[in-house]
Amino acid sequence: MVTFGEWLRGQRSQHKLTRQEFANRIGCSVAMLRKIEDDERRPSAQIAELIANSLNIPSDERGTFIKVARGELAMARLVATSKHIAGPGTFPPRVHLPALPTPLIGRQQEMNELNRLLRNPQCRMLTLVGPGGIGKTRLAIETASQVQNVFADGVYLVSFAPINSTRFVVPLIADSIGFTFQGDTSATSQLLNYLHEKQILLLADNLEHLLSDPAVTDLFTELLGHATKLKLFVTSRESLGLQGEWVFEVQGLPIPEDREIEGTAVELFLQRARRAHVGFDATTEDYPSIVRICRLVRGMPLGIELAASWVRTLTCEEIASEIERGLDFLSISAKGLPSRHRSMRAVFDHSWKLLSEEEQNVLRQLCVFQGGFSREAAQQIAEATLPLLSALMTKSLIQRSGAGRYDLHELIRQYASEQLANQPNIQKEAQARHGQYFMQLLSNEDGALRSSTQRESLAKLAANIDNIRSAHEWALAQGKFSLIESTLRAYSILFDTLGWAQEALDTLGRVKDVLESKPSLTSEEQVALAHVLTSRSLFAYRAAQMELANAMLSRSLEILRSLNEPSVLVEALTYFGIITLTAGKFPGALELFKEGLEVATAIGDQWYAALCLTEVVAVSMFVDDVSNTHEQFQSAVEAWRKTGDLRMTAFGLNFLSLGAIALGKYDEARAALEESIEINSSVGDRWGLGISYRGLGLVAQAQGDHSFAMDSLQKSRQIFTEFGSRWDVARVLSEIAQSHFTLGNDAEAEQLWRESLMFARESQGILTTMDALAGFASLLAKRGDHKNALQLLTICLNHSSTVAETKVRAKKLAAEVKARLTLHEIQSAEIFVEATTFEAVINEILEQTKKLPESN
Repeated sequence: MVTFGEWLRGQRSQHKLTRQEFANRIGCSVAMLRKIEDDERRPSAQIAELIANSLNIPSDERGTFIKVARGELAMARLVATSKHIAGPGTFPPRVHLPALPTPLIGRQQEMNELNRLLRNPQCRMLTLVGPGGIGKTRLAIETASQVQNVFADGVYLVSFAPINSTRFVVPLIADSIGFTFQGDTSATSQLLNYLHEKQILLLADNLEHLLSDPAVTDLFTELLGHATKLKLFVTSRESLGLQGEWVFEVQGLPIPEDREIEGTAVELFLQRARRAHVGFDATTEDYPSIVRICRLVRGMPLGIELAASWVRTLTCEEIASEIERGLDFLSISAKGLPSRHRSMRAVFDHSWKLLSEEEQNVLRQLCVFQGGFSREAAQQIAEATLPLLSALMTKSLIQRSGAGRYDLHELIRQYASEQLANQPNIQKEAQARHGQYFMQLLSNEDGALRSSTQRESLAKLAANIDNIRSAHEWALAQGKFSLIESTLRAYSILFDTLGWAQEALDTLGRVKDVLESKPSLTSEEQVALAHVLTSRSLFAYRAAQMELANAMLSRSLEILRSLNEPSVLVEALTYFGIITLTAGKFPGALELFKEGLEVATAIGDQWYAALCLTEVVAVSMFVDDVSNTHEQFQSAVEAWRKTGDLRMTAFGLNFLSLGAIALGKYDEARAALEESIEINSSVGDRWGLGISYRGLGLVAQAQGDHSFAMDSLQKSRQIFTEFGSRWDVARVLSEIAQSHFTLGNDAEAEQLWRESLMFARESQGILTTMDALAGFASLLAKRGDHKNALQLLTICLNHSSTVAETKVRAKKLAAEVKARLTLHEIQSAEIFVEATTFEAVINEILEQTKKLPESN
């Protein structure tokens, strides 16, 4: 009889999950899961319950399952239970919808119809239309939560209200679904590739203010065409007008014709009135007035909620009269407004009048926030004390949106913005406080982003990303270049971690253009320009725009070497070293990294010292015997651990694993990679995750387990393909090809090496090009074409960008090939290499690969 640990490992394998992936699902560490699978310890009752949830153990059998897991019952009792466990791919979908504080009233009929439509395969895009305040968002969230089991890859809410530019649409969608961008492929293409096979419901909320730009409708058309399993659920004040769009018009809540109030606007009024005033108890005499209030606001939930909050100071009759009075005034002064808009305006106007002067001042300034705010930010920017925030919440003018955060309904924010615009001096001061606050917030988080509190810092900044964008735009408009410069370190690591390379390129490009347009620059502005060029080069590198990155760094270093700014100089030196290394120029890269290490050490910058040290060792590994670098990689990992930066600790562990593999220390390599996977999963670094899976593949490859190697390498390839990192895709393709070749799958290996060469050439990945050429040489040698094989091997051995490991393989194979050739054939191969260009050889391979003779 198998043990529980063996059984659990089998279930995990059946679902094709790594330990890290399964540990994430059940909420325990990889180390804990390893001990359970190795039968070193039993799971706690809580962990056993989570395992049961993850494996979809039927509820009537969970008691037995948990007792078996805990060792209280024999494994034989698990056999019957196992028959009912859901198969691979049946884990509960991920649901990313906000928790709703109160039950939805009066929408059961609409929910039933929407539920039916979302389950209809013909309905790919469903749009809820209706005026602001009608309850579209709440209805959509409630409905989406009821169909979550239909969408295997999750249900996600994307709130578009906070953004004011269509250039943020794609990054916002990606951030909402937990996807990060990398590489030189456009963000849109990466998103489409990621969603291609995903069965997802995307709830796109508050889209109306972006529809004037056709880019939005074009994107949604592409999403529907490219991601055939995706379904769009949209809320907007108007339809998108797309072919295949199903439109559902949301009406106000029903107004009761008799005393039956369940599911009507009156029920909502009573619920909200009791929340606003605990002592409120509607009488029979109040009923006609309440019905009148609901009728006056046309059953609109937002209008009902605001009106209900007035019961603290007015009777129901007085509330109805105030709304009617406002409507009479608006019918004369705002004839162009539709009647339903006039009713809401009347409610807003009276809600405003009921506020004290202090409350009015706070509310009008709160509208400068984008995407919500914390209590501390509200205090600093809008002078909003806790009692004032509580008062505005009681009056339904602001709402809690999460732990310690608040937000305004978009209609209320627009109304408050009008009030703020009427006082331009206060508006200017509020915008300045907002800009200063969030630029300073970003600047202050630089240390945290590179420390043990990295996860918390990333979450904090991600929650305020719309405020940060707005603050950045304000700083640029006001010419606050020193302020912008002070944020660039944090800005770079934030946007790099989120994978928003294109947005960063665009944003920093605008700053660069403004600075370069000035007739002369102060010393502070020169530092700002150099730092902008340096930071922007990082994102050009991520987008594989190597020439642009190289040009910007050359100019940045030219400026910085004339100034005394070592904290910026070390960044430029390090980034330039990375780009130089990628180009295969080992001596130049080593020189830059060593200078960067000296500068970082001199100014006490542990983070850049650790990065430069890691890169110095990496270059040594590429050009020398790796046995000399293993201990140095261990030192680099320790240096990263001291900084507390989890993401970069994982980066160091990935390098450490390569050194361990070269020494045959496979257990050490695997342990480093599993820790790296755990870290990268926790901080959301998908690029790092792809590197870690690649490492696991290389460990298995070195041990001859090519089946597991290809599985791990394919996971790495999928991750890099999703965000378009061609350089990384090229490298992994060459390594997968090597496993196929070892297993005798020559045709597959040939095709993969060919693809690897294509990607490497496109991304200027010279290191991978050399590896793929060595692979082709082995294929030619196997087919008996020793002369052409020697030509490729000679190129690899003579090229300065060939790494040591590839040279070792090439040298060994070259010796074997030469043994089968005459002296004349060897000399003619060497003459050919001298007479031809490197690019010509690559072109020839790509053109002729399909014509190569098949092996016998």
